[in-house]
Amino acid sequence: MRRLCCALLGIVMGGAAVGQGHDPTFADYNHSVWTASDGAPVHVTHLAQTPDGWLWLGTPNGLYRFDGVHFYPFAATNGAHLLSPRIADLAAQPNGDLYIGYEAPGLSVLHADGRLDHLAPATRDSPVSWANDVKRDRDGSLWVATSFGLRHLKGGRWSAPGAAQGCPDEAVAMALTPDGQFWGTTLRRLFRYDRTTGRCLPAELRKASDGQSEITQGFRMSQDGRVWVGGDGFLALVSAPAAGASMPPHYLSQHSGSTAIFDHAGNLWALRCPTGVCLAASAGRNAGNYIDLARATTSRLDQRGQLSSLAPRVVFEDRDGDIWLGSPTGVERFRHNTLRPLGLPAIKGDFHVAPDADGSVWVVAPQEKRGWRYDPAARSLTALPDRYRGATLGPDGTVVLLREDGITLRRAGVGTHVDLPGPMPTAAWARSDGERVWFGGFNVPVQLWDGHGWNPPDALPGAEFVFSAPGQRGQMWRALADGRLVLFEGGRVRTAYDQAALGGIGEPTCVSAAPELVVGGEQGLTVMHAGRFRRLRALRDDVLQRVTGFVVAADGARWINGSTGLLRIEASDWRRAVETGAPLRYVLMGVRDGYTGTAANVPSLRIVNGQLWVTTTDGIVEADLTRRDGNPPPPQPSLLAVTGDDVAYPSTQPPRIRAGTTRLRFDFTAPALSRPERVVFSYRLDGVDETWQTGTERSATYTGLGPGDYRFRVRAMNEDGMWSERERTLDLHIAPTLVQTIWFKLTCILAGLLLLWLAYRLRVRFLTRTLTERLSARLEERERIARDLHDTVLQTFQGFVMKVTTILPESESGLGDALRRSLGDATSAIQEGRDKITSLRAGVRDEPPLHEYLRMAGAQDAAPGQQFTLRCEGPARALHPIVEQELRAIGLEALRNAFRHADARQHDVVVEYGARALVLTVRDDGRGIDIGAGNKRGHWGLRGIEERARLIHADALLRTVPGAGTTWRIEIKAALAYADVGPRTRWPWLLARSHQALRGWGRWLSLR
Repeated sequence: MRRLCCALLGIVMGGAAVGQGHDPTFADYNHSVWTASDGAPVHVTHLAQTPDGWLWLGTPNGLYRFDGVHFYPFAATNGAHLLSPRIADLAAQPNGDLYIGYEAPGLSVLHADGRLDHLAPATRDSPVSWANDVKRDRDGSLWVATSFGLRHLKGGRWSAPGAAQGCPDEAVAMALTPDGQFWGTTLRRLFRYDRTTGRCLPAELRKASDGQSEITQGFRMSQDGRVWVGGDGFLALVSAPAAGASMPPHYLSQHSGSTAIFDHAGNLWALRCPTGVCLAASAGRNAGNYIDLARATTSRLDQRGQLSSLAPRVVFEDRDGDIWLGSPTGVERFRHNTLRPLGLPAIKGDFHVAPDADGSVWVVAPQEKRGWRYDPAARSLTALPDRYRGATLGPDGTVVLLREDGITLRRAGVGTHVDLPGPMPTAAWARSDGERVWFGGFNVPVQLWDGHGWNPPDALPGAEFVFSAPGQRGQMWRALADGRLVLFEGGRVRTAYDQAALGGIGEPTCVSAAPELVVGGEQGLTVMHAGRFRRLRALRDDVLQRVTGFVVAADGARWINGSTGLLRIEASDWRRAVETGAPLRYVLMGVRDGYTGTAANVPSLRIVNGQLWVTTTDGIVEADLTRRDGNPPPPQPSLLAVTGDDVAYPSTQPPRIRAGTTRLRFDFTAPALSRPERVVFSYRLDGVDETWQTGTERSATYTGLGPGDYRFRVRAMNEDGMWSERERTLDLHIAPTLVQTIWFKLTCILAGLLLLWLAYRLRVRFLTRTLTERLSARLEERERIARDLHDTVLQTFQGFVMKVTTILPESESGLGDALRRSLGDATSAIQEGRDKITSLRAGVRDEPPLHEYLRMAGAQDAAPGQQFTLRCEGPARALHPIVEQELRAIGLEALRNAFRHADARQHDVVVEYGARALVLTVRDDGRGIDIGAGNKRGHWGLRGIEERARLIHADALLRTVPGAGTTWRIEIKAALAYADVGPRTRWPWLLARSHQALRGWGRWLSLR
């Protein structure tokens, strides 16, 4: 785990807070350490930073990179490998390339897109062996300083300036100045390379004094472009840039293995002095041409516990101005604190601060009843002899000092004493509203001093006041424990706001009246805009909670002190948030910027002589209101890994994800070495997300994904609200499994439709067979009944008639005539019985077809004035006897109902002998049928029609509208209706096999 070491590593003298123009010490830096337990590589010997923000770490065990949070071993996107794990040099270029030298033959270049190419092979005859430094010249050629002299790569060909050109054949270091000069040095020899003649010309090296070693170890470039050469304990000026020379980015001009550097402010950082690290403040800004490190050092870290290792190997400054050390145990970072502590005594409780008109500051510790006078010019404290209870500042600049013996009011440097209205209460306080002095305490009524005497203000019965703050002249804001905020003007209540009006910010903790009314509370911050309060929002809700300090600087920037630290909001960002309700953009200064403790529960922000004093629970720190750190470049997002169902895929080319993958994880980052915790990411997966997902997480996981094409997009934003110039995108394709392909789905749909069709056919066939069996059983029963009637009843009647005939007298008599008439009637009855028996037998069909039967029935039953028509569609076909009998009965019943009850003029019957179905339609234009007619007791016509239709598996549909007529539509499938229908099928073999396979299913469907 990363350890944050205390920034007060040097000796901090009382009152030695650093001002803006003061030379820095190690106390002004925040110190962070990463060791092996944090994942950092050990024995770091080289450091470099590429323009994309990555910090590269070279070790004898390989190459690593750092994004400010995690360390990653190097891996090339094209699968190439380093020629050796022992790194001897790293040289970052403005175009994003990184040259890699080895403690062995070979030279490589890592391109900005992650490809690794080798410029010199790792062979015994390689032109490069043990590269100490790599420089790209103005003409695009490459110079390499090796342990065996200079090497030059131009036009794809290597050359080696040697003794013939006056160049050394030993270990050499080199430097390219901003104006194009080429300097080189060995351990004891300084030379300049003449581009015109191609020769190395000797140069004079300033001799070291006081017995110091003359051994040089390389070049250093100061912030103004001057080039220095030196070694342990000294630096000598070699060259100053010509006027108008363009300066390269400072982080790109440093040697990756340097043991001494000039930072961007001109301070010299040096290792081996003799141990630890030394800081020579402003050494690079001096006009001299020689630096004696021992004499120039102003601060050092050389004691155990001050560094993770007292033998650091390399020092480097990144593009944000942070200083990095590489050591045998890991890496360390020094970042200049934005906030600087004041040299105040350690006390119990909080400080009260009140700036006076003469520039001095009254500082009071109420709990200890102590007071001091602070002189900002001399940065010194003077203890006050009296016992003080508080110090506040009124809206008109009046300083109110509460002492044990009374109140002192200081206006324009002149003090006025005011006696207390009574004994000093517990937790006493005094405020000025510019016209009156307010005095109170725990369980004591508030009193007002108007210059003549003490008087109470307007009373609010039952109110418990928890906070007071002056507003405009003559105004005092007071907060109640129930969350209300009350404005007193002239000692009288003018207005009050409840929590609903304040936006639910909780108990008020801070009020600022100029240039607008701003109220801070336990849960948030609200501002008066357009006549009403608007609660402000931020990406993090906690940064606006428990605000106890709010000031507006001369440039319009707002400064807020709250539970998480100090916030700076630019004027434009403040206006945008207030006017539009957009989230507030801010810069947060916390523990890593020198902020200690949390916001004090007193008015915690004051502007003192152009400096912002921030009162915390750990003392007072100050910030320069005019200082603006250079805006860091926007972070560049980088996609690190893509994992699908625990299978890793390349993140540099459109990967094809394995079929059946439903879970994808994307790991990404954006290098931000100074404040990585403030980087905000937005990402989305096109095809899944409709909006951007925003947060500080550096990974995204998606589940439940299906096959198809997707695009993952990620971007990053720094603390200043600047988004990355480009998005990092990755197109990917999840292959479908067999069951996810469109062909499989179409096949399943077709198979399902085929099965449904087969099931339908089987069910129709089964129902047809079942009905046929039932109808056949009924026919057999009718024929049995016909036989029984013929062989019993009719035969008996016939024998009876014959017997009566034999005994009938021949003479004419009244009895004979009666018998003869009776015999005639009996004969007629026997003939009628024979006819009925004949109709019961299926073999005899001498009756008219269905349509003719209904035509005769309609013509016979139609009353005068009732029109009847019958239309037959399609060729008439013989019907199954039972079906025909039931349809005749249904049609006859429907016609009679219409003739007798419908009061209709027109009656139509349509018989459709269709290929798929037989349809019987009976309609009229009468008054319609009452909905409840079928349920009337003793009326069975409608129910009978429906029952007869169900008996033959026909669909009976009744459509009737009161006053608009009635229509009966009876439909029965052809296979059930016609007597001449046999088993016909388009695919007899398929249906036969399917019938065998699905016979059981068909039976189940029949039960359903």
